[in-house]
Amino acid sequence: MLALIKNSTDSIKTLIDFQKNPYLFFDQVKPNDLSHIKYLNMGFKNFYFCYHPDHAKHILQDNKENYPKSDLVLKKILPLSGPTGLIQLKDKKAKSVRQSSGHLMHPDRAKRLSEYVSSFVEEEFDRLDQAAQTGEVVDLKDFLTQLVLRTAGIFILNKDVQGQADDLNEAFVELNRMAGESLRSLFTFPYSPKRNKYLKVIHQELDKIIDEQLQSNDTSLLHELNKKNYPRCFIRDQVKAFMFAGYDTTASSLIFAVDSVARCRKSQNGIFSEKKLGYREAEFTQAAYKESLRLYPSAYFLPRQSIEDDIIRDQKIMAGSQLFISIRHVQRCPEVFEKPDQFIPERFLEKLKHSHGFIPFGGGARICIGAPLAIMEATVVLQKLCERYEFEAAKETPPEIEGLITAHTKSPLYLRLKRRSSC
Repeated sequence: MLALIKNSTDSIKTLIDFQKNPYLFFDQVKPNDLSHIKYLNMGFKNFYFCYHPDHAKHILQDNKENYPKSDLVLKKILPLSGPTGLIQLKDKKAKSVRQSSGHLMHPDRAKRLSEYVSSFVEEEFDRLDQAAQTGEVVDLKDFLTQLVLRTAGIFILNKDVQGQADDLNEAFVELNRMAGESLRSLFTFPYSPKRNKYLKVIHQELDKIIDEQLQSNDTSLLHELNKKNYPRCFIRDQVKAFMFAGYDTTASSLIFAVDSVARCRKSQNGIFSEKKLGYREAEFTQAAYKESLRLYPSAYFLPRQSIEDDIIRDQKIMAGSQLFISIRHVQRCPEVFEKPDQFIPERFLEKLKHSHGFIPFGGGARICIGAPLAIMEATVVLQKLCERYEFEAAKETPPEIEGLITAHTKSPLYLRLKRRSSC
């Protein structure tokens, strides 16, 4: 009896430790040998923490049918994704929405989006030029966040949401924070006045834009979904889910990427050398973004659950368990990457040693469909900045990271800029 009480107490204590800081918890329970899976009982549920590319390959590819999305985590992000948003879907509708989105990343349409991103960066040049001239330290965090939100608006709604950006940005940020706090809670509370307040802002703004944009015959995700005669509530859930997923993780990854490049003058020069190339041909610039994603994945863990008993690397996985793949540890596996903690973009100019050593967008059939859009945005932004400026991080230490549903920098992105002599 005493042993049972002790086990129950230990289980709850472990869960509380996880809830305090999920991001750091993966470090705290990491086995010395990353090929081992860490089993923990937390809050009377079985959890398996996975750290090796082989684990990721088994779960995401080799036995993917046994590992659907985690209902535990899906419930936590329901307000952000909507009950019928793509993140929640598991059936033919999910495939249909994916097809609609993929259609929009046709090269011609992607080129049009890249031109929007380029123009958004150029709008900021006056402020950045002045900072470069005076030596003033400039914070790019808000600018990059709003740039990604505006790009998401063009892609999803064919509308620059600059006028609504402040309200939408605040609402999405606060809902993400609340979802992260919910992840740390034993219970999911069905009613929250604060959450409902921000949801109301998002729904009102998106409804106005949807009504306005559907009067035209433009090309966007909204119009592609409308052609299929989906119900209005379903369409709005897709718009909301794409706005959140396409904006939140991309903005975070872009901030990490600019910070990483700011700390590596060699990489800036490599990007500068590709200034005349289109984003598809800018291989080094894409490599720099991917290397930052490897070190600082926005989606720092991938949640799955097991349907049936299984065995991974001699570890028995019990049916009904939760599996959390630690993406940032998988991507720093020393068996796959030499000097895994160093920023070395050149490694992405060669074929990687493991098919699942780099999984910032997930893997397999459920891979994030926004990956091409994120890569395009980051490539264009890095090209435009490095073409015009040399820059360095104003703080010596890397940004402090906060793990909510996704990973974010807690501090501003302070940079010192200098105009290039050729500009």
